[in-house]
Amino acid sequence: MSSWAQTLSRLDAFSKVDSTHQARTSSGGFLSVVVLLVMAFMVTSELRDFLQYQQTHEFAVDADVQQELQVNFAMTVAMPCPLMRVDVLDASGNRQNLDDGITMQAVSRRRAFTKLSGSHSAGLNGVADMHVHDIFAEAGRLRRVPGVREKGLAKPSSLASIGDLDDAACHIEGSVMVNKVAGLFHITAHGHAYGGAYVPSRMMNFTHHIDELSFGPLYPSLDNPLDNTLHVSDDHVSAFRYFISIVPTTYIDASARHLSTNQYAVNEYYKPHSDLSDLGGKPPGIFLEYSFESVAVTVREHRGSIVAFAVRLCAAISGLFVTVGIAHSLFACFANAVSGRRARVSQGILDSKHATTVHMPATVVER
Repeated sequence: MSSWAQTLSRLDAFSKVDSTHQARTSSGGFLSVVVLLVMAFMVTSELRDFLQYQQTHEFAVDADVQQELQVNFAMTVAMPCPLMRVDVLDASGNRQNLDDGITMQAVSRRRAFTKLSGSHSAGLNGVADMHVHDIFAEAGRLRRVPGVREKGLAKPSSLASIGDLDDAACHIEGSVMVNKVAGLFHITAHGHAYGGAYVPSRMMNFTHHIDELSFGPLYPSLDNPLDNTLHVSDDHVSAFRYFISIVPTTYIDASARHLSTNQYAVNEYYKPHSDLSDLGGKPPGIFLEYSFESVAVTVREHRGSIVAFAVRLCAAISGLFVTVGIAHSLFACFANAVSGRRARVSQGILDSKHATTVHMPATVVER
């Protein structure tokens, strides 16, 4: 052996024990099997955690100076289209009548709401339950036909083709630009709150199904709290009010792609009215009151480092071996101590190896 090899062998911190001095026991074999099973479980758990995406949320004051925001909506109202109007009124005093900038098409009320009867009455924010990469995938899907969220809604038709006015409903759809200030998007009957031909209360029915309601760029495949929700009016004269808080949100996936949109939380208030006098001067209709939060949210998606994964895996496996080795040594010491004590107790004065013979003098009895 060379001098270098001898020097290195003296520095060996992992000295080997000769196999002739190794003893194999059944308890050691049992612990080895247990260690292998636990090790396999730990490796699987660490690998699963490494392959999963991790998300972090960052909050900051919204610094966007954008003056306008796009509002996307699609809903079906159980009233004929000529009896309704759609308006937006914001906090700056600006009012827009949207009748000319959106699509309002007649549909059969019976067929439309029969097919929509399976919709849920309260929405959940599906976006909040999705991973960022899933949000990017859904955002990339295009709407195949207008009104894809109607879940089997009949194709819009003209009011004349419906025939029965009592069976007429209206599908309203469009995207409009509004000022980025608090505002009120509302659907009312003509002659109530605004001028125009007066619509009798017996002809009003604000039962509606919201297919889409989102703020910002339109991503039809992403679910928002009010998407695909059915809201039924118990009276002809009624008002639905939705109080919406909009939070600007940016998603950043593991590939550093950005997706800017807006999440929102909503509270719903509904009260039926027996006649117009119960409204207290407020018109019947559907009112969506929206406001903007001053905090913007950034959701980042990333995966763990391969180096961190290797370090955690090595630490877990080595810690398992050390812990089991210590436990086995303690158990062996305890077992040896117990067995040695029992051996000492069993060796008393009657033990054959140490027993002492006592000779007693003979006693003579004379008769």
